[in-house]
Amino acid sequence: MTTVNELIANLDGTPYPIYIGKGVLGNIADYLQGATENPKILILFDTFFENTVAADIRLILEARGYDVFLHAMPAGKGNKNINEALKIFAVLEENNFARDSTLIAVGGGVIGDMSGFIASTWLRGMNLVHVPTTLLAMVDSSVGGKTAINFRQTINGIGSYYHPVFNLIDLDLVDTLSARDYHSGLAEVIKCAVINDQDFYLYLDKEREAILARSHKHVTGFIQRTIEIKINHVQGDVKEGGKRLLLNYGHTLGHAIEISTEKDNQEQLRHGEGVSIGIMAVAYIATRHLGVPQEVYDSLKQIFTSYNLPTSISSSELGFERYKLLESCKINVHKDKKRLGNKLRLILADRIGNARVYNDVSTELVEQAFDHVIRD
Repeated sequence: MTTVNELIANLDGTPYPIYIGKGVLGNIADYLQGATENPKILILFDTFFENTVAADIRLILEARGYDVFLHAMPAGKGNKNINEALKIFAVLEENNFARDSTLIAVGGGVIGDMSGFIASTWLRGMNLVHVPTTLLAMVDSSVGGKTAINFRQTINGIGSYYHPVFNLIDLDLVDTLSARDYHSGLAEVIKCAVINDQDFYLYLDKEREAILARSHKHVTGFIQRTIEIKINHVQGDVKEGGKRLLLNYGHTLGHAIEISTEKDNQEQLRHGEGVSIGIMAVAYIATRHLGVPQEVYDSLKQIFTSYNLPTSISSSELGFERYKLLESCKINVHKDKKRLGNKLRLILADRIGNARVYNDVSTELVEQAFDHVIRD
């Protein structure tokens, strides 16, 4: 019998359940029955899961009488664009999908963001279900209601806020992840501990071996705690005017590094890798801007290293001239959505377990931070 942990995300008057457990995917028809009476379903999935998760969901739902359509999409960040969105809108229009029909997202953050954007805009809002397949999507992108597609060089440039009718986190999928993707997801787990929960941070440090070994008990525990922290920061601030901003710790500089290191529209850094490098960059700023003790920086470097996450990058190994990469990062960081006019807003941790928003960090400090984490 499947053991299911259930969390309720009540973020802006729209409560929805998050189901967490091994094999919980098998319950999807039961959960869906409680959410809508419309039998029409579109599964939008990462092509990698065509013959596994997407096929399994289709069989489960069709056995219960649902009318299931499939649409495959390559999961790369470069595909999260308006052209791919128009293809999905065409499927919905051609098959007469109504507002009470359902879009199921099967994949990582790219699929989840795209599905949320489509669901939020089709007939001004259809049912959405998240089935995240990466650790990063489980603990971060599938929770909180952010939806978006990229526009040219602007990550998540066109988007909205929209919540699913439920999230389904099947821990069996964690076992299928590559080591690199698993470690990437752990960067967001560590981030949440740094900004909010010193005890959780100490737990992650102490239980590193069991977590890296993907102990079921430990995976269940840290996923649930990370989601609880995210819900706490999003609740009452869905549109990111206050405490939700803290969840962007490391992201402003990390995003700039991620997009600046792409080649031929293909990522060279996983999102979590960009976050760990971005956190080290802002930790460097904090020691100079806030006088934060060096021990905080050293602790962050140690925990990321112990979890096989990068704390800096080599421009030459990624195929860039260092000065050109630095210039690209300086340009891209000013496209950050959280800026106020031309001023950057950064999240800086003054200690492990606590972070604050700083609305006007100097360009000089940001450039020094990039210079610190981007090596020859």
